[in-house]
Amino acid sequence: MCCFMFIRNEKIESLNLFIRPVISTDIYDLKVLFSDCNLFQRATIDFSMYYFAFRPKHSYIITSKHGLLAHASIKQWNLSKNSPAIVLVLGLVYVRSDYRKFGIGELLTNYVLKLKSDDPVCIHANILTQHLPFYIRYGFQASFSLVGLVGKLNEFYNLTNVIEEEILIQQYELSDILDVAAYDSRIYPTYRIHYFEQLREHIYSIAGYVARSIKTNAILGYVILNFSQEFIKCGPLYAENINIALLLLRQCATDYDGMMLLALPEDNRIALKMFESKHYKQTHILHRVHTGNEILFQDKVFERIWAITDDWLSLI
Repeated sequence: MCCFMFIRNEKIESLNLFIRPVISTDIYDLKVLFSDCNLFQRATIDFSMYYFAFRPKHSYIITSKHGLLAHASIKQWNLSKNSPAIVLVLGLVYVRSDYRKFGIGELLTNYVLKLKSDDPVCIHANILTQHLPFYIRYGFQASFSLVGLVGKLNEFYNLTNVIEEEILIQQYELSDILDVAAYDSRIYPTYRIHYFEQLREHIYSIAGYVARSIKTNAILGYVILNFSQEFIKCGPLYAENINIALLLLRQCATDYDGMMLLALPEDNRIALKMFESKHYKQTHILHRVHTGNEILFQDKVFERIWAITDDWLSLI
């Protein structure tokens, strides 16, 4: 589908903008488009891991004779059978820096949202603080906030206040991913076995550890690390309590070293205090907004979320 879109700004009207679906040959141009984005520059989101893991249902760009100007996408979450609601996640909305303030982002966002199913849906997105008024104007409700942090992984190397008895730390590649996916689904709102299968296929570029009870063999938490040239991206890190989280992070620090990036729900105050005590600094805040009444994350779940995956950061 390719169509000409009318823009309210006279300067933009002269550009003859087109909205069309993303095709495989656009991937390089998209990476160039995102190259000046702070979140990508800090490796808060790794483009390749994000784009192929997010797998948007609809991914569209705006182009003109001046090249690729903007991108937006949307995907459908497959919730449990107990939840009949259709949930769409708005993802990766970004406009080239020299074409902002003309309504291009609003145009593309509206276009993508109109592609949704005719059935009643809930739409979720994570947005920067300055974009809140736009989404509130369109009927979105603010839900929770995500805090980005950066610090040294080796801050967790010498830990003396952890309890190791009865806890076994396994490498992710040696663990049963069915068990990991089952544990993950108690926290994350979808059963994402395909995500864990993909991680297993890319084990050369990630690392992970799983904490189990020696008595019951039950999973008590797990962590995944992604590596870029400059940073280690931590997430997900799910753990039953601070002791499990510290044991997993200590194992990460034993095997790897470098600057680590992560993001976690602001509601997990214990986690925030833990990272701040290790001299981690805040990088950004994103806000989850949604339409409809479908609540994907209950407050108690946040107590077990110590770092999130990139698909939470679905809007830039």
